[in-house]
Amino acid sequence: MTALVAHCEPVSGLEWTVLSGGRREVMTALGAEHSGAIAAWRGTDAWRELVGRAESSRRRPFDAVVASTRRLLPVESAELGWLAEGAGIPEAELWALNLRGDLGRDGTGCSDLCTAGGSGLLMGHNEDGDGGLAGLVRLVTLRIDGDPSMTVVWYPGMLPANSFVTTSAGLTFGMDHVPVHRADTAAAGRHLVARHAQRQADGARARAVLRHIPCAGGFAFDVADGPGRRGDIIENAAGRVSSATAGTATAAAPSGEPLRHTNHLRLIGARRAGARDGVVVDDRWTGESRTRLAALETASPRLEAPGDVLAALRSDGVLNREPDLYTFTSTVVDPASDRILVQGAGEPWRGVLSSFAAGERMSA
Repeated sequence: MTALVAHCEPVSGLEWTVLSGGRREVMTALGAEHSGAIAAWRGTDAWRELVGRAESSRRRPFDAVVASTRRLLPVESAELGWLAEGAGIPEAELWALNLRGDLGRDGTGCSDLCTAGGSGLLMGHNEDGDGGLAGLVRLVTLRIDGDPSMTVVWYPGMLPANSFVTTSAGLTFGMDHVPVHRADTAAAGRHLVARHAQRQADGARARAVLRHIPCAGGFAFDVADGPGRRGDIIENAAGRVSSATAGTATAAAPSGEPLRHTNHLRLIGARRAGARDGVVVDDRWTGESRTRLAALETASPRLEAPGDVLAALRSDGVLNREPDLYTFTSTVVDPASDRILVQGAGEPWRGVLSSFAAGERMSA
């Protein structure tokens, strides 16, 4: 059997591929269909540097994280292998690419907003990265037999999980990189943890995955659970986990105001004052993240509609336009109204959220 491959009309400048069928067939077709885009990234110095991690003195932690990921997440590990098979490149290279934030810096970027209150549940995500990839980033929908369908903002070569994802189970995810001093080599690659959570049939199961399967590196997961009418940010970093629920008073949101996150840990704190912590990082990139968070707070005093969230994400100091830190997409979901806003290189597009998750381009 082979996967069915279709293409939707682009959304705000983002090409869109829809793949349907069995798990192996879909993941192999994903690699084959986009082998040219993967090859374009593979030809860059950045890719070669990442692959070098698996071939240098860092080989031991790399091998350890690959082994623990295969043990903890065998299905997602197999998916990565099939993606490499379809693209016609060594599987080890895709492991190196997908473990980039587990075993080293992943640059910085990505901003999230989530609110759940009188205005209902709203969640927004900026997907930021190396500006040189702007022409490669696209939308992909996976309709895999037995899984909820899902649509992702996709980097060719990545397991489709590490950016913005929305699923037919009514769940939406935004992932923010958070750096750690030392990876937990007995844990799983964070992209694969994300993928496993996104395959779940409901919010409770997805949150359980993110709380109980440790990431080797660090992600802050912004999770909007439409059916459950709740939003959470879950930090999972080098074996430590902490979370906050939108509308509930926390250290990150002391008055129960919207949850905001950029690229530094806000919920997981240093274990003891003045000590070098194995997880929490404080450097110049963390300073940039804090500055961007302050801009996001200023831009989002009240969030009553999806347009308010989009405006905050596109505001000065939050939207990135530097060559090494570029906002590819801004996305906002309003599950109660079944609406999504997407802005890439083009004008904002408003669509039907449930259709978007299923790979159908339905404007609203």
